[in-house]
Amino acid sequence: MPDLFDPIQLVIAKAQSEDRAAADLEAERRERQGARTQRRRLKPRPREITAALTSVPRGVRREARLYAASWYDALLQWRTREVKIGGSFHYDGPGTPPDVLLAGTNRPMPTVYLSTPAGEFDEAAVGQRITEMAREGTVETRHLGKLLDKLRSEKGNCLASLVREDSSWHQHRERATRYAVAVLTLAVSLRVAEAEEPLRLMQQELAALAHS
Repeated sequence: MPDLFDPIQLVIAKAQSEDRAAADLEAERRERQGARTQRRRLKPRPREITAALTSVPRGVRREARLYAASWYDALLQWRTREVKIGGSFHYDGPGTPPDVLLAGTNRPMPTVYLSTPAGEFDEAAVGQRITEMAREGTVETRHLGKLLDKLRSEKGNCLASLVREDSSWHQHRERATRYAVAVLTLAVSLRVAEAEEPLRLMQQELAALAHS
């Protein structure tokens, strides 16, 4: 059995330890480099983004833009409708139900619905989803959620519309496109299937603007 305190053995052990540490560092470096290379491959390049946009007919992009604008207008105006649903109560016990159980059981319970291009949604559920987007998820999702929250609480600081009368983008195009992505992201999260393709196109437009 080798002497653990032998100077030669100590030198050898130290050299082996340093070699292992160097090998580990090199492996980590290669792993990071591989991850960066993979991200570069997955991330669309400006030329690819432009090609993807130009391959979409202008009319299709216009319809997607108008669809996003309709969602924006609906959230900016925030039109609601209150529906009062009568209460109900069922008692299986013997005799007459106690007065404390009967109190208020037939009082109508209001439910507020928000009007959108895809129909009416429970206002509280939509508000909750916007709050979740503003507080959770990725940085981009939180930013989109904050834009949506501004539509509710700071209407005076928002664009009057995403598009002009001729259906072209608002003069602040990047800002308008970002709002378009925000409102359509909300629509998709509410399971509006018809919003998925317009959202994809708006995301492409926003990416193209970011690289221009």
